Amino acid sequence: MMFQEPTFNQTGLASSAPWVAQPYCGLARYWEVGEYAELMQQLLSFLDTVFETAQVPFSIRDDKGYRLAVRNPVGASNYRSLAGFLPLCGQWMDLYWPGYAYSADMQLFFDCFMQHPFSRVFGFDNSMMAVDQTTAASLYNDFIAVLRMEAVRLGVRKSLIDWRANLSEQGMAIRRYLGELAATYRNLIPIRLDLEYAECAFDGSEALQRMRWEVSADGTWLSMPSRMPVVYGQAEIRARIDTAAAMNDRDNFFDNRRGVDKALFEHMVGYICKLEQGGRSCANHFHCIFYLDGSRLTQSDACRIKYGICDRWRRVTNDRGQVFDCHERTDRASLVAQGKWAIDPLDCGNAMQITRHIEYIVHYFAKGDDQMIRVKPTTKARTMTMGR
Repeated sequence: MMFQEPTFNQTGLASSAPWVAQPYCGLARYWEVGEYAELMQQLLSFLDTVFETAQVPFSIRDDKGYRLAVRNPVGASNYRSLAGFLPLCGQWMDLYWPGYAYSADMQLFFDCFMQHPFSRVFGFDNSMMAVDQTTAASLYNDFIAVLRMEAVRLGVRKSLIDWRANLSEQGMAIRRYLGELAATYRNLIPIRLDLEYAECAFDGSEALQRMRWEVSADGTWLSMPSRMPVVYGQAEIRARIDTAAAMNDRDNFFDNRRGVDKALFEHMVGYICKLEQGGRSCANHFHCIFYLDGSRLTQSDACRIKYGICDRWRRVTNDRGQVFDCHERTDRASLVAQGKWAIDPLDCGNAMQITRHIEYIVHYFAKGDDQMIRVKPTTKARTMTMGR
């Protein structure tokens, strides 16, 4: 089964056949708080089960002239039944935005689903249509088989290994970078902040419209406004979902450092900033550490700069941004007692202190892949930036 990737114009819509965006009339249906993250986690759990087990969802049997679909046992501990994922497959297409770069396993799902007859099982609202259950189960079995076959042919497992290996590369880059900073300055004052977002959007300009995909009779996929019912009516801040919006906020934060906030940056000698997903709603946020020249600043100066950074983030995000101050953690005393606190002012001549700080930062910024970004605005978009 061969796949041809669609081409896109500057609006992000297909420039030829397979994709057509439809105009919208009426009230928009926005992504509500937690919806996107829930769908994403379901899809990743599904893909993990597909590629890490040999489950066949259904057995198709003949019973007195009738074909019946019978759920097969899971057969592997710690994995869910693939049969239970069947009704969700149509909704997962809502996660697909043309022009964005996805992890190899997610892209494979979208490509296979769009070209497999199993997709015709789902109606305009992503629910299963009045189709014979045995037929749907049989198509689903074949869809799973195609996913596994194409994953082997396209080297999806190798792509995911390479993707996860990027964490090690980031760790080595951080070690080099901080080693150079420590060799250049006598004293450094680190400021550790998490740049985050409020949950709920005030209006549609801050939210993201939820779209769905529908295939026409001639096989053209149409981008349509979602018809999913509103649940709570709490639209989520777009940047918590859309990595393009979050990265735009990050770029605006670090741009024009000689402007109105020049005083925040004139003694800042370095920084590390990494986009991750996590928390209760698996939302986009930035782990940041800013390094100030400790030989030219007092702790009072550093505190003033810290509050200035918080204010700049709020202004850059049009009051949508929030900040978690890692220096004000409620468990700080416990971490200090355990020897795990490593973001006090640094004496760069103290090799032990610098080593402990570097290991702390590497662990924090290049830890496990559960918070790694799987959807980027472009393939080359950088989730981690370092600089002056």
